[in-house]
Amino acid sequence: MRALAEFIMKGRLQALAVAGLGVGTLVFAWVGVAAAVLVLLRKGLAEGAYVVFWALLPAIAVATIGADVGPLTMLLGASVTALVLRNTQQWASALITAVAVGLFSALLLLQFANAYLASVLELVQPMLKTMQASAPGTFPEITTGDVAALIGVSTVLWSVLAVMLARWWQSLLYNPGGFRVEMWQLRLSPTVMIGLVAVMLLLSKIGGHYRFWAIMCVMPIVIAGLALIHGVVGRLGLGRVWLIVFYVALFILQPLWVALILAAIVDSWIDIRRRLPVPPAQ
Repeated sequence: MRALAEFIMKGRLQALAVAGLGVGTLVFAWVGVAAAVLVLLRKGLAEGAYVVFWALLPAIAVATIGADVGPLTMLLGASVTALVLRNTQQWASALITAVAVGLFSALLLLQFANAYLASVLELVQPMLKTMQASAPGTFPEITTGDVAALIGVSTVLWSVLAVMLARWWQSLLYNPGGFRVEMWQLRLSPTVMIGLVAVMLLLSKIGGHYRFWAIMCVMPIVIAGLALIHGVVGRLGLGRVWLIVFYVALFILQPLWVALILAAIVDSWIDIRRRLPVPPAQ
């Protein structure tokens, strides 16, 4: 991955090639987005906007011809998120931006692209019917509003992952270890946490078209919880084995997700990492 990052940063043509070819595909779209975002993070808006602009062309083509807005919303979401991260140097601000873009994207699709949402719903309808038949009462009826919400969730998730990949590349090339430190220190302030929880509860209360929209507000809290776990393991010098065990347990034990979210909420108020003892130097 370092070699790819070095190739991207060799010049504008190389960055355009990786960004354009990546965004033009569905499988590697997030890599192409990360390439454009890397230039934005490192060289600023003037140079970054140039790469993002040309990467928009294949993204628009995929949305128009391939009827998939994913690469387009991901590119726009990641670009705005990266710009906020560059200007503020705060991951919390970047995460909130990603959520705002996801909510805005879902709202735009719901208001102006009902035909597209209906076509996506029609495409996945056979699979949904099979799932509902195998477990009656388990899976709710899916609407176009739910499809818009899921696209918004996808936009938030993949935008953040693309920015994280770009930030990791930037750290590898210009600031070794910097990305790890940023992740270890990532923490949402009480004000941000209250805002996210309030919007999440409001969307859940409204229900209807907006029942899945609250997931977008949960995602920064989950990321903050994962950062807390990494920070605690790093602060105590426990090693990667503990992280592997944690992630395995996270995918096996569903209640652990609730515990992770609660831990992130508590951490926003008391800063758990700051209260941990520093292990003695070896």
